[in-house]
Amino acid sequence: MSEVEVPPQSDKKRHRAKTIVSKDELPQKEKTSMSSQPLVSSLPDELIEQIFALVPRWAYPNLSLVCKRFLSLISSPQLYTTRFNLGTTEPCLYFCVESIRIDIYLQWFTLSMKPQETCDGEILNDYSVIRIPFYPLPLRSPYKSTVVVGSDIYLIGGWGELTSPVQILDSRSNTWRDGPNMTVARKNPQAVLIGHKIYVMGGCDIDNWFEVLDIKTQTWTALPSPGADHGLCKYFRVNPDAFEGKLYVASSKKDYTYEPKDGTWKVVRDESSCGELFDSCVIDNVMYSFGILGNIKWYDSKGRVWREIKGLEGVFPGVKLIRNYGGKLVVMWSQRPEEHSENRNVRIWCAKIELEKRHKDEIWGKTEWLNTFLKIPMSFGNTFPWVAVSIPM
Repeated sequence: MSEVEVPPQSDKKRHRAKTIVSKDELPQKEKTSMSSQPLVSSLPDELIEQIFALVPRWAYPNLSLVCKRFLSLISSPQLYTTRFNLGTTEPCLYFCVESIRIDIYLQWFTLSMKPQETCDGEILNDYSVIRIPFYPLPLRSPYKSTVVVGSDIYLIGGWGELTSPVQILDSRSNTWRDGPNMTVARKNPQAVLIGHKIYVMGGCDIDNWFEVLDIKTQTWTALPSPGADHGLCKYFRVNPDAFEGKLYVASSKKDYTYEPKDGTWKVVRDESSCGELFDSCVIDNVMYSFGILGNIKWYDSKGRVWREIKGLEGVFPGVKLIRNYGGKLVVMWSQRPEEHSENRNVRIWCAKIELEKRHKDEIWGKTEWLNTFLKIPMSFGNTFPWVAVSIPM
């Protein structure tokens, strides 16, 4: 992991830092005024915490370098409770980068995007990236069964092997803990949060296909399987976010919804959306997805048809992940170096997109933020963004 590189900030940003006037260059009157002012470090912890709660999260890495006291306050879960109480939370992207090599386990990271600004005609898309400590044992993150519950990230089941454990990452303290084991071991399951319950499907035999976790009681309950003859039990893809308060699941032939209130499955589309649900999310009760070709679409639930987002044609090659980022659309992808290039790093990219519905059958996208924020040597194998979730913090 020491070889993973976070790209340096722009030279123009460093140049701007040099233009700050030092205290020695101030007039005598202003120097006297500054020296008589109390230092921030003399303030009580409670007041500094209130001040930090008003500061954007992308500034925290620099603040934490000032002194051990600042680092302790910024690392405390209480700061994020204060941000919530003050209404100053902002989205933060937690993500994991995986490799096709089974002996490589890359860490989780957080990405905070600084609002776009311009300096000397250059658009600056600055950011902060922080590594998250490893789980005590090497863990390959499940792709379709990672679920956000409040400030917790649930990693359910195994990727590539049958497992029943659940691991939970507390995003306030960036610490891991064990959750309740599922009733059966699953390989590559799919999960969705609805209300205070997590519904998990697949990855095991037909009889145990479906179960649910009650978040409040931390207990699992088996649910009736759709049946061996049902198309869902053979091949399916799930929208990872609840859609209109229901599960939205695509089989190889049709689309279904599951109503948690009465436990019923219903056909809602006679044509399969498996090609569109390669990865997807929901924003303002509209499903967004990208297909195998990387084109980004939205679902017209009235016309029951997928439509391309206008204004983004050909912008994002080979999109890997798509997420709801505080009402904006975030897409992530990796870019391999050219065959004969001296630069042998895989670049991880991210873009933030503002969405606008102009007509009943048109949604337009505008890229607000675009940058490469991580470089990984090719020696790690073919790496790519594997899991990503957005948390208000």
